[in-house]
Amino acid sequence: MIALTELERDALTEIFNIGVGLAADVLSQMVHEPVRLSVPLVELTSQRNAKNYYVSREQRPLCAIRQTYSGEVSTDAILMFPEENSLELVRLMVGGDLPLEQLTEMETDAMAEIGNIILNAVISSLSSTLNLAFEGSLPEVSVVSIEDIFSPPQATPEGSEEQSSVLALTIDFSLSARQISGYLAFLLDIPSGAKLVARLDGFIGNTGT
Repeated sequence: MIALTELERDALTEIFNIGVGLAADVLSQMVHEPVRLSVPLVELTSQRNAKNYYVSREQRPLCAIRQTYSGEVSTDAILMFPEENSLELVRLMVGGDLPLEQLTEMETDAMAEIGNIILNAVISSLSSTLNLAFEGSLPEVSVVSIEDIFSPPQATPEGSEEQSSVLALTIDFSLSARQISGYLAFLLDIPSGAKLVARLDGFIGNTGT
């Protein structure tokens, strides 16, 4: 399995912070208050290790927004929030006066829109920086347990969790006095992981990072 060097991890963190910064600007306009996003942790690891990391941090269901991106590097991107925090984000988007029943009905559409903004901003930053072309699917929203987070459409055969890579990001959200942690995972097969690292090394060499 490919491991990131310190330079590669720093470069990816910088790229992703640019992307979530763009997403934060859009979300700020939508919720009419400052939104700050940052990516304090980036790790390229196995699916098993990523799942263990999420289990250690969350023992509650997650609202997952998943999009598939195809190209030279193909990936399933999964943006995750604790389920109770997803309703908080929806309330910010549509206003705080609606009853819980109506918020719940609007949750899927609102979370799909939030996921689309964040995922596309991050992918756009990755694409422009590393000269990669991506074609994305529409977002799919579901509530899942940690154990099922990497289930279909990216299910892996028995014993392959150590070979299939996950580019795992922890995202810190700051909305006024609220603090919400989210997670973003890019599921990569072996060829896509190798191509991503090769493009990243080319970028580092060109910039002298």
